[in-house]
Amino acid sequence: MNSSQKYEEILEGISGGFFALDTSYHFTYWNRAAEEGTGLKREHVLGKNVFEIFPNARDAELGEKYRTAMENKIFQSIETCYRDERFEAWYDIRIYPTDSGISVFFQDITEQKRQQRQKEMLMEVSHVINIAQHLDELCLNAGERIAQFMEIPSKFVCIYRYNFRSSLLHLMAPSLLDVRVDPEVEHQIVDEKTNTIAVQTALSRKVIVSDELNRSTIAAHFLSETEALKLRTLISLPLMVQHELQGVLEVLSPKVDKYVDEDLKMLSIIANELAIGMSRKRLMDEVTIKNIELENEKKKTEDANDTLKRFLATFSHELRAPLNAIVGFSEILTNGMKDLPQEKVSEFMRNINESGKHLQDLINDILDLSKIEAGKMELHIESYPVSYFIESIQRVMHAATQHKNINLKFDITPDIDQLVVDQTRFKQILVNLVSNAIKYSHPNGTVTVSIRRFINEIEFEVIDEGVGIKPEDLPKLFHAFQQGKNSKRASEGTGLGLVITKRLVELHGGQIWVESEWGKGTMFRFRIPMVVAGEVIESADQLLRIVGEQPLTMSDGEKPLVLIIEDNAQACQLIQMYLQEAGYRTEVAKDGSEGLEKAKRLKPHIITLDMIMPIKDGWQVLKELKRHPICRNIPIVIISITDEKKLGFSMGAVDYFVKPVNREELIRTIRKIPLRISKHHQHPKVLIIDDDKTASELIQVILEAEGYEVIKSMNGREGVRLAATESPDLIILDLIMPDISGFNVAYQLKQQQNTRNTPIIILTSMEIDEDTKDQMQGFISTIISKSKFTKKDLLREISTIEKMR
Repeated sequence: MNSSQKYEEILEGISGGFFALDTSYHFTYWNRAAEEGTGLKREHVLGKNVFEIFPNARDAELGEKYRTAMENKIFQSIETCYRDERFEAWYDIRIYPTDSGISVFFQDITEQKRQQRQKEMLMEVSHVINIAQHLDELCLNAGERIAQFMEIPSKFVCIYRYNFRSSLLHLMAPSLLDVRVDPEVEHQIVDEKTNTIAVQTALSRKVIVSDELNRSTIAAHFLSETEALKLRTLISLPLMVQHELQGVLEVLSPKVDKYVDEDLKMLSIIANELAIGMSRKRLMDEVTIKNIELENEKKKTEDANDTLKRFLATFSHELRAPLNAIVGFSEILTNGMKDLPQEKVSEFMRNINESGKHLQDLINDILDLSKIEAGKMELHIESYPVSYFIESIQRVMHAATQHKNINLKFDITPDIDQLVVDQTRFKQILVNLVSNAIKYSHPNGTVTVSIRRFINEIEFEVIDEGVGIKPEDLPKLFHAFQQGKNSKRASEGTGLGLVITKRLVELHGGQIWVESEWGKGTMFRFRIPMVVAGEVIESADQLLRIVGEQPLTMSDGEKPLVLIIEDNAQACQLIQMYLQEAGYRTEVAKDGSEGLEKAKRLKPHIITLDMIMPIKDGWQVLKELKRHPICRNIPIVIISITDEKKLGFSMGAVDYFVKPVNREELIRTIRKIPLRISKHHQHPKVLIIDDDKTASELIQVILEAEGYEVIKSMNGREGVRLAATESPDLIILDLIMPDISGFNVAYQLKQQQNTRNTPIIILTSMEIDEDTKDQMQGFISTIISKSKFTKKDLLREISTIEKMR
């Protein structure tokens, strides 16, 4: 046997594949192991070009290695993958240069690579499952890791959560932020009539492999992209834990259905891990929700006990004092009236009378508060002259002002002559506030009551120059049975006066707040909507409806209004002159902050805006105007010394002039702008979920005045349903509700695909500790206290959320 034969015998006996290429890259040798490893017979290979047999290698790194070894006579090695629609194989390739070309040894390392990738994949999926805070985060992150393993876009990996109560499959991954799909796609009914692969997998509890990509939830929306990526097969696996369905995993593969066995083995292992993780996370979330609910129920019980104890202690003390006086003086009169002088009898009778009235006031306060809290307080709204309330306050407060020599002043603007309110309850509001102001005023002091218009509201202020309120006592003012203590005297009473006042203001659709400086006096301010009296109004509901119907636009026939936001007096005067001569009314704002305020209040037809201004520059003003629901559709014409047209147009300006502006061009542009804005533009939609009718109506009035569309629900289950069907931009949620708690509602909202990313503001009267806040992280955007929030607070939080979105 010659050396050539021995050499060939060795090559045929080795376990690895071997082939040789001549200088033209044609096969000159192909051993038996190469045949077995690739399935290609040598008679089909010999004499052919390597890039004809393996076309994928031509432009790949492997092809470059062949050329380097051939041309530069340098040894090369590489680990590479060969993949097509049939199979995937990994090879360790070593390329040796020879005199006649190159010799190539290759070893199939597919099994080692597969085991390594499986190990890495399982570690990654286990990691994301273990670190995920919530179920939706777990599914999204796991879907991304599976997509990386399959080397496909993450949107072609779908993970569904199965809800056995509703028999629905909820799509948890991908997030679908950029895709608009029907709710029936994201929430599929598990029923024989539903033809999707995911539902059929859930019904059968078996793996389904199919080439019908149009039966995939996501692939049906991206069929052209699946063709471009050469995705051929749909693999759907049930996610099972102890015979219970947790969900479905749906993946697209580039391999044809006959050759997905290896992928299926790996996906089965991942599906098992994912199902266990989903089950565990779901249980943990449910336990967390239950713990939060139990803690809050415990807190509610403790608070109720504390309130009851405080009520009994306070009320029994307040009752005992006048009762003692009544019993004591009446006993003296009963037993010794003949021996008493007439002056003493008269004095004792006055004490009995005053104690009786005090007792009556205490009982009335308790009854009023209980009626309000039970939602039984009805308002009888009619129109009354302002003078009626002034005279009533002066008459009721006459004795108190005389006693301390208080100067009671009234400051009322001429344009307010009528108030559309409940006569008795509104007088009660004013009497409570003025009485408090007199009580805490120094002798010979002044108490001022002012009434003025504030946009579409009427603003009332009661100001005293008395002892004031300490900062630490301010939060207690509107809480029942709580009073601040000042150094001069402890006030009498149950502490219900301001609580009732606040509730009555809110029943009128208004809000109240206090400003005070210790030692310098206090100001209580409240606002109620301005209502035009044109019909008999019998309830707070009707009042709030009429408030929403008040016209906010100017009457027909008036000249169009242009708001000029410009800090340069000469430039402003010039623009004013141009526009007024052209038949427009004008209003001027001298800085950006004033411009924003006037734009919201006046709602002009057109705004001209300078870019370089104090306080807020034009870019910030433009950004805020385009974000605000009332102002976003007002056409804005920029007139500035800076030439930034591209940026101005991109931010929504209708035209851009560089100073000095040409009169004819400005007027021509202004006249081209349509003056009537469509009434059908989309306002941001807010869903209020709160069984407190008064609070939800107050929030509704605040938001609708700012241009928001408001929908309401009085219970949690209805709120979850409305959130799914109405797709609100924001949800305002109370935590304490009769059917299911707000915590449960927030959890359900975060499990639904189309409400998962909807911001949630918690507005509650419940005190929430730091541990509870930490537990709710990821469920909510912010927490606002019902007892302390103002219109400004609510709008600021909503604005902050809108900026983040």
